Amino acid sequence: MPMNVTVGVCAYNEERNIKALLDDLLTQRGLSQDSKVIVVASGCTDNTVSIVREIRRGEPRVLLVEEKVRSGKARAINRILTMCPSGLLVLADADVRLARDSVGEVLRAFCDETIGVVGGLPIVGNSEEGPIVKSAAIIWRVMRRALTELSLRGELAFVMGELYCFRTSLLQRIPDETVNEDAYIAAFARTKGFKVLVAPAASFVTKVPASISDYVAQRRRVTYGHLLIKAKTGKFATSMEGIALNHTRLLLRAMMREAASRPSSIIRALLVLELEVIVRVLALLDLAAGKQHVIWKRIETTK
Repeated sequence: MPMNVTVGVCAYNEERNIKALLDDLLTQRGLSQDSKVIVVASGCTDNTVSIVREIRRGEPRVLLVEEKVRSGKARAINRILTMCPSGLLVLADADVRLARDSVGEVLRAFCDETIGVVGGLPIVGNSEEGPIVKSAAIIWRVMRRALTELSLRGELAFVMGELYCFRTSLLQRIPDETVNEDAYIAAFARTKGFKVLVAPAASFVTKVPASISDYVAQRRRVTYGHLLIKAKTGKFATSMEGIALNHTRLLLRAMMREAASRPSSIIRALLVLELEVIVRVLALLDLAAGKQHVIWKRIETTK
């Protein structure tokens, strides 16, 4: 039975994908006709706003919040939270695509009142586009395996921000300086005694960076965000960093399964590991210097 929930989309210059994503959302089997889709378009300089306005003319479920200045994803989510009338809020990145049952699969888990956050799992949409993409895609496939196992074991404390849902009773707002709001919300839910899961059948299609500079820029920001959470809470989320430190055997099993299914991953993983060393050093320097990543450079090769 379709559930009445709110869907939030934070968008910055997403004219190439926003219509397709909204079409995906509005045709989800798991959403009721009363569910609202709130798009916060922040500082857009392309046609994102006009595209959403056009969709809104024929679809009253879509609401548009236009922000003249880009102020970060955490602030955009806080804006959505102030407008959210439902007990569940689904967040979807503006640059992904969703299968028709993805949201419904995420929502199904909330029949259990002990569940606080549920996330989807990634499919790399450009996995064959050159050596950097093929190498970066290894991380996403390994993470998919590792997150699924942690979820089954009840040890998950992280969801991927491209698609997830949480109970709005958990928190009223996210700290404005938060970089990885997905990790923050999942960690916060765990401190309140709620479980965090992934829904294996809820997939989102995304793109990974296609150049070394874009890969380093994206991972530098994400790694910085996890280091910031670690500095504040004393614990890593069960992201790649947290899994590597606290669930090493699980990570090795996931990597071995990846290598068994794709033997070339062994060689490509060496490039990923080298880049991750560079990324971690840069992120640590950013943290020491007090650099902010709340507003980050757009990664063009993922669009």
